[in-house]
Amino acid sequence: MSDAPTPYSKKTFEALWEIEKVVLETVDFEEATKKVVNIVLNQLGYLKYGYHVIVLTLLDNEKKMLRRIAISETEAARKFLQASPIPFQKIEIPLATKENLLVKAIDQGKIQITSQVADVLYPALSKEWVENFQQKLGIKTSIVFPVKAREKMLGALIFSLNKDNSEIKEEEWVILDSFVGAVGIALDNALLFRSLKLTTQKLDKANKRLKELDKLKDDFVSLASHELRTPMTAIKSYLWMALNKKKYELSSDLSRYLQRAYISTERLINLVNDMLNISRIESGRLALILSEIDLVDLANDVVEEVLPKALERKISLKIDSKSVSSVLCDKDKIHEVIINLIGNSLKFTKPGGNIVISFDQKPPYVYFSVTDTGVGVTKRDMDRLFKKFSMVEHSYVAASTSGGTGLGLYISKSIINFHKGTISAYSPGTGKGSTFTFSLPIIDTTVAKELQQETPKLTEETKGLEKKSLNFI
Repeated sequence: MSDAPTPYSKKTFEALWEIEKVVLETVDFEEATKKVVNIVLNQLGYLKYGYHVIVLTLLDNEKKMLRRIAISETEAARKFLQASPIPFQKIEIPLATKENLLVKAIDQGKIQITSQVADVLYPALSKEWVENFQQKLGIKTSIVFPVKAREKMLGALIFSLNKDNSEIKEEEWVILDSFVGAVGIALDNALLFRSLKLTTQKLDKANKRLKELDKLKDDFVSLASHELRTPMTAIKSYLWMALNKKKYELSSDLSRYLQRAYISTERLINLVNDMLNISRIESGRLALILSEIDLVDLANDVVEEVLPKALERKISLKIDSKSVSSVLCDKDKIHEVIINLIGNSLKFTKPGGNIVISFDQKPPYVYFSVTDTGVGVTKRDMDRLFKKFSMVEHSYVAASTSGGTGLGLYISKSIINFHKGTISAYSPGTGKGSTFTFSLPIIDTTVAKELQQETPKLTEETKGLEKKSLNFI
């Protein structure tokens, strides 16, 4: 065996490098295990030195057994696979079979040597069958190496030879030991990847199911909202007619009750509209109809709408006009954002307070701000402002006193995000007022052009926003 590989020969290092390549490059479990059992034969040429069959077994702690997972591609192995009464992958050795040398190797963490192949196959295959087949193949020795990595037992590697144990040279043992150590790393890597793959598949399946449930939820919300809105709109109309009918004079108590019912109905309709808007936003069914808009003119239109409410509450509402560039936006949706922000300021500013609307320009954006002298926002609550159903106690979005849904700022943020803009809030603290600011891209800027290209067009599937009205007790 003068031309045989030595522990430090080029062939040995090449074989170990091949296993390293399996570790680094092969992530498929079945492919990796098939490759490693053949490397010692192909790279080292051990077939001509009597190594006829190599089998890799895997420890299954859950089922408490050892099972075959890979076998070398040799003539002796092919004959065994053809003759075996049990399919290779189904040859399993219970860990309770203590006389089996595979189990002993696992339990003791030591190499086991036998002249009887039945010692590694019993009780999966009968001793009589194995002894008869061993004679046909000419197998004289079987060596079992425990395979481990990171101090964890993974399985066992069987080498079946057509020579006696006494003929195995010292350098062969050294090479085999190095080979088994590398196989342990390769097997551990393959097992980790398989576990990751299975986990990913489970997560993908769960994610798909969550998306299905989310769609069902959106469909239900949309359907329920539509079904609620129709009768509520009718009730609101009847209440308005009752309140404004001049033929009959209403008592002060009845008028107050009807007024409260009218406002409550309006709130419910606003909630339904908010739910519909969120359903469209989150399901991607909200389209933007973009055009060149003068943001100052749009703000003036909104102020005209809400000014009666401001006067009624004795709140000063002013626009600090400043010439700014036109922006690219969906006029109706930005109208709703401005309504939301001014409406919030009106709700949370006490009589005698002030609300100022201002503008700024820092290309490629125009900035719109609403500053009030209202209840303000604590630093702790600032992060919750733009989240869905954000009901912050003793703060800007305290729904208990405002009659709000906690959805307006979430919807506003979503709309501004759709426009490639930003929205933010600032407050010195409770009782010190607040400033809400959003940005929109200036017409003909790079951001505006990107927005134009990326915006989905209005179709039967995509819709606009349901409009809201301001109401106060």
